[in-house]
Amino acid sequence: MKKRRETNQLDLFAQRQGTIPPVEPSSVASSGPSPEPSAAEGVPLRPIGEWPTDHLLDALNLHLYAEPPDDPPLVASIVEVGERGEPRAVPLLIRTCRRFAGFDARQPAAEVAAALDALAKIGPASAAVPLIDLIRRGLFSPASTVAALDCFGKLRCRQGADLIPAGLGHEAPIVRQAACALAASLHRREDTKLLEPLLSDPDRGVAKSARLALGALGYKPAREPLEELLDRATPIDIPLVAQALIAVADDDTPVKLARAAERCDEEGRCAIVAALGAMETPNAVAQLIRLSRDGRPVVRLAVIEALGRHEDDRIVPALGALTRDSDAEVIEAAEAALKSFDASPEW
Repeated sequence: MKKRRETNQLDLFAQRQGTIPPVEPSSVASSGPSPEPSAAEGVPLRPIGEWPTDHLLDALNLHLYAEPPDDPPLVASIVEVGERGEPRAVPLLIRTCRRFAGFDARQPAAEVAAALDALAKIGPASAAVPLIDLIRRGLFSPASTVAALDCFGKLRCRQGADLIPAGLGHEAPIVRQAACALAASLHRREDTKLLEPLLSDPDRGVAKSARLALGALGYKPAREPLEELLDRATPIDIPLVAQALIAVADDDTPVKLARAAERCDEEGRCAIVAALGAMETPNAVAQLIRLSRDGRPVVRLAVIEALGRHEDDRIVPALGALTRDSDAEVIEAAEAALKSFDASPEW
């Protein structure tokens, strides 16, 4: 019996504890961005989305190298070119980070945060390399250091791995968390010995991030700490823990995940189903069949997809039962899944 294998990885650290609150644009004397004109001045602002890309790039150049225009504002321009994925903006984004780094070291600067976020959306990985020296020199605040490490992770910038040891030992917990996430994103199994002590970090957010990272890296001793975390995890965190357990699961892990699904919302149950679909253990199939009776159609649809990643004699009968489901979309998906198998058994 053949199967289809698909990879659908979740972002383990998308909701990492210690999220940095938005910051106001930094106040920079003559070299900083000018404030937006007030309504009293009677100057209508053009919606940023209506600006041609070339004009936005011209405005960024003016903000950084000449007399800053009143419209469009610097931060809004940076955000917009990031949303557009404009590669010509990359040198200007690096320039923004360099220009405001000194101010950012004292207080998080919105200009730096926006530039790092835009850079992560545009890429490529090599575009982030010039930031490494800024971080090494301590020119970024902890908040912007976190944003930079996240940027390295999203771009899979392997040169950023050099910052992991210092990040794991940083005095700011949010930086230690970001370094854990970067180690996982870059698949740095060689950093497991540095991550292991953080399992008992005094900061709970750091300890959680270390567990998630070590699980993602397939470090088997992380299974028990992750399962302990699963027992007390909030519905928001359960999908993260489920994903981290995939590479370190034993025969009992699928049962524990299925129990955790009972206290999850729809999104959490689907995340657990996806994790069970990726686990190479027969018990995962048994728990998927159990979850195929979930009352939510979207969960049953997720089960059908996850079952297609396994090879087991119980799968075809389970899919056959779902072809008699009360939901038309579930029936259609089950029938399509059955066609992917060579055998045509009695359902």
